[in-house]
Amino acid sequence: MSSPPTIQKEGASDFEFPAQNAVETAGKKLLAPVQFIGFWAAVTLPLGYLPFLYGGSITDSADVLALLFVLNLVAMVVGHGYKRD
Repeated sequence: MSSPPTIQKEGASDFEFPAQNAVETAGKKLLAPVQFIGFWAAVTLPLGYLPFLYGGSITDSADVLALLFVLNLVAMVVGHGYKRD
């Protein structure tokens, strides 16, 4: 048996513009270092929590701890797609 014919929308084609492909490739190359830094910052920033947990005086430097936590969240979002191919 033969397969049924495929229906293609009018004006649709499989042709990709070379410029669009070049822009996507350039964007990925520019984004890669940012994701690299974000990923590794998200991995290493939790080490900064240790002095606060060990020292026991979290209330004295709550602003610094909150800033560290926010930076860690931002780094997780930025580095989320690193090496995800």
